[in-house]
Amino acid sequence: MEGTGNYRIMVAVETDATRYYGANASRPGLLGISDSEQLLAHMAADLKSLIPGISHCSLIAAGALFDQTQLLRPSYPIFKALEAASVAERAERFQPGLVSIGSEDGKMPLEELQPCEDIPLGLLQLMPLVIHGPANEVAELGQAMEYRFLEEGQVSAHSANWMETAFGVSINHARFMTLTDLNAMLRMQLDHFGFLPLWELLDAALNNRSEPLHLESEGRINYSWRDGAVHTEFETFDHWANEGGGSELTALHQVLAEGYGDWTREIRQYLTTLKAHGVEMVFHQDRKDEPLEGSFFVEPGKLASHSKATTITEHSFKELGTVAVSLVIEGKLQNYYPLSPEGLNDIHASIRERVPGGNTVAFPGTILCDAPNRRLKADSDSGNLSK
Repeated sequence: MEGTGNYRIMVAVETDATRYYGANASRPGLLGISDSEQLLAHMAADLKSLIPGISHCSLIAAGALFDQTQLLRPSYPIFKALEAASVAERAERFQPGLVSIGSEDGKMPLEELQPCEDIPLGLLQLMPLVIHGPANEVAELGQAMEYRFLEEGQVSAHSANWMETAFGVSINHARFMTLTDLNAMLRMQLDHFGFLPLWELLDAALNNRSEPLHLESEGRINYSWRDGAVHTEFETFDHWANEGGGSELTALHQVLAEGYGDWTREIRQYLTTLKAHGVEMVFHQDRKDEPLEGSFFVEPGKLASHSKATTITEHSFKELGTVAVSLVIEGKLQNYYPLSPEGLNDIHASIRERVPGGNTVAFPGTILCDAPNRRLKADSDSGNLSK
């Protein structure tokens, strides 16, 4: 007997992202049961006018808009939650219909279908849809949608206006897309900005790739996908400058500071993007298998015996903010590095426990280093940089 199948598509809504920020910020609304039914009826009418064979299948959707970082997550949990609403597994028992999932008291009935409130929203918001029906028909319709949505997939003006009012958003453009279309668009965007390896890692995670994947970025940083996570080596300034990616650079303060700033910028971009998509990034050190634990890493430094060092030095670089914190205590230097966005707060909390109040904190506005020895250093009363 022929079984049933699913095909994943979505409505991509280009909105005015400025509405999500500022004093009068508002996020897209959640639709209740009645509005969710009307929404799906609008989508069904538009799809049938474009691809009449859709009428032989069911449509499943929830009354919510999602950011692409929530939609594109390993195993696609939002789509799986929608697909779980289809009960017919055999084609002879299948009856086409519309299955809408609405909110009650501002909450969706399934956690997977609740838009994340902590995601900084972008201009593209997505409403996922599942086509469910006899497997052969769904496969044929899927092929047609892959070819036709790109040129003919615009949502009708009537449906777009209804969505604009229902969700409380400003819609500049709304169109049907397949999951293949969305993935291709994200790949193109990342490739355009020089992050194609990031897309390949994300793609491996989204599809639960079983084989390991090893890549080198344009910044010559090595990443690997294995054991359900992205792995890379975390390089402290001292390691980076002496043994790692900066070991071949000229021993000048500006050159080394710029170089390590570039290394930190890429690592943070990968970390932030992967985390937004629900993908874990695991740091290692000195090519060891054991992962670095916690939100920050502490490495012993080398304190120049002749210098009068400031107790706490916050090393920063341009828009990155703090890159590392040097602590001088009991005649010893320790360098703290955040491994995650919350790492800096945890560093500050840890230092407050070790250092009494009233000590000097230096903010040199750059990454201070002993350039000839290629090591991070604490600020001193002289305030001079090593040249």
